[in-house]
Amino acid sequence: MSDQNEQQSEGRQNVGGRPRKDPRDRRTKRYGLRLSPKEYEEIQDRAERAGLSVAKFLRRRALGKPISTKVDKKTTEELNRIGVNLNQLAYRANRGELEDVAVEAEAAIQEVRALIDQIGQMDR
Repeated sequence: MSDQNEQQSEGRQNVGGRPRKDPRDRRTKRYGLRLSPKEYEEIQDRAERAGLSVAKFLRRRALGKPISTKVDKKTTEELNRIGVNLNQLAYRANRGELEDVAVEAEAAIQEVRALIDQIGQMDR
């Protein structure tokens, strides 16, 4: 490459693609960690359930960033169904069509609580 071409390329900013990270944000440092086989498997399992690589899972966990687990399709559908039922109950109650919705509402609330407990168990 000629001196003129080198000078031109040095003066250019990153034209296409991804912007360059600030040098302080580049991941150049490594940290070694010893784990028992049980700990290793548990971390891999939790990372998988969260839909993250082990490195990203550990980084987020260590830095106190939120980690949400992937909720399976069945649980999402159940929560949606319960939400629709609660919405229908509220609509009918607000129109004065239901004398007493406490029993139906309590049953729906118990279903929601059970599903929330299931979701909470996924993160453990």
